[in-house]
Amino acid sequence: GYPGAGSWHLPGGGTDFGEQPGDALIRELAEETGQRGRLVELLGVASHRDAASLGPEGYPIDWHGVRAFYRVAVDDPAPPTVRDVGGSTSEARWFTPAELAALFPDQLTEVTAEATQAAGLV
Repeated sequence: GYPGAGSWHLPGGGTDFGEQPGDALIRELAEETGQRGRLVELLGVASHRDAASLGPEGYPIDWHGVRAFYRVAVDDPAPPTVRDVGGSTSEARWFTPAELAALFPDQLTEVTAEATQAAGLV
């Protein structure tokens, strides 16, 4: 029921009230993949609006996202596990750069495609 459902999306999501974007990403990374990461650098910021996107409630919402893209290091990688059961994440996994490049454009969310390009991964 979320925009981009069924596509690969990088870890991330909404910020809690008063939470800094980088802190939110590190929290979301742990919730969505079980990984502990650290911010390395800000890669960019983008804004996207979809006035008729279907939200998790099942009806159109005026979805506007301002997204910060960060490079994150996971110093002690482990097998990814979804810890946010019942949330927007159904699966988590690692991709090699070659596996990422082999995905079809419709297999990635627009945000993920933009972020991987900003990171120089594709």
